[in-house]
Amino acid sequence: MHGPIPILFIANYADRVGGGEESLLVLVRQLDRRRFMPLVLVPGEGELAAAMRACEVAVEVIALGTIRPWTLPAVLRHAWTLRKVVRAHQIRLVHAQGTRGALYAGLVLWRTGIPLIWHVRIVDPDPWVDWILLRRSAVVLANSRATAARFERHEGFFHKVQVIYNGIDPAQYARGAVPAAQQSFGIPSGHPVVTFAGRLEHGKGPDLFIEAAGLIHQKRPDVYFLAVGDGPLRSVLHIRANEKRLPAVFVGRQADLRIALGASTVLVVPSRQEAFGRVLIEAMAMGVPVVAARVGGIPEVCTDGHTALLVPAEDPHALADAVVRTLEDRAGTAMRVHAAIEDVRTRFSLADHAKQVCRLYQQVLTNAEHT
Repeated sequence: MHGPIPILFIANYADRVGGGEESLLVLVRQLDRRRFMPLVLVPGEGELAAAMRACEVAVEVIALGTIRPWTLPAVLRHAWTLRKVVRAHQIRLVHAQGTRGALYAGLVLWRTGIPLIWHVRIVDPDPWVDWILLRRSAVVLANSRATAARFERHEGFFHKVQVIYNGIDPAQYARGAVPAAQQSFGIPSGHPVVTFAGRLEHGKGPDLFIEAAGLIHQKRPDVYFLAVGDGPLRSVLHIRANEKRLPAVFVGRQADLRIALGASTVLVVPSRQEAFGRVLIEAMAMGVPVVAARVGGIPEVCTDGHTALLVPAEDPHALADAVVRTLEDRAGTAMRVHAAIEDVRTRFSLADHAKQVCRLYQQVLTNAEHT
């Protein structure tokens, strides 16, 4: 077959709801179209499909439903539609983002010889799914060693697991790439801003952010608190912030997180679990000091005392102390910020990420040709 190799990407969500969708978008944009021709399957029309089309990537919409015994007729219907897409576009490789897409791909690709890459961005194991997809996938691509560790119990198949860190374009996240916008968020200029950016759900620890904010406010009443994101805890967190009389602003999900980061003095990542934490490298590249919980893949991304301050999980007091230290120890903070910017350029550049993924594609395709 001559010309670029058709690759089918299967997205988890229709909108850019998290780091996984953002990572998929920037990877597809970076692909060398002379070598690989991307086709992206999304579960519905939305932000992701629009963004893909804007960069001239073909999109298919199939609402891949939940796979359960009682949903078997719908599953077979969706699988048949997916199979027709694979055939019509002469797909040579499928790169599935997450479990559901990988399960459908595993079903459709059975005995076709078309290899599957299952991209995993969640630390918590799923015993049955892990068992099935480790066997059906040519490669399991993990976004951190912490994520890869979920498969260690499957000794006979652990060799399939490879780690490639997320990447960003440092130039797009440099200070000054977007205008600072404190006032657009209703925050008076000149005040320090401590920011949380993530889904407002238990695992991301926004409740710990609010608890730490209360402690910070006692020591530094000049500090404002910015919560970027949406989720099931938003109303509860808003009530709690009002009870503490915090100068807190909830701005919902932002299409361009760089604007909020540009308005931030410190980024706080108080997650209870985190496979990688894309927002970490985005903040680091923009020169925003990071204070984060020492969980999951975060210590792989940030080095305590060198590129960030890391604190124990579930400890709002330690979180607050680290934020106050960041605000007041300007020399130490400046050194960490400089080291973080260099670290992103060295270890998390988008160009390097894309090169590693493309090498993986070529390796998987070559192996498929010889089996």
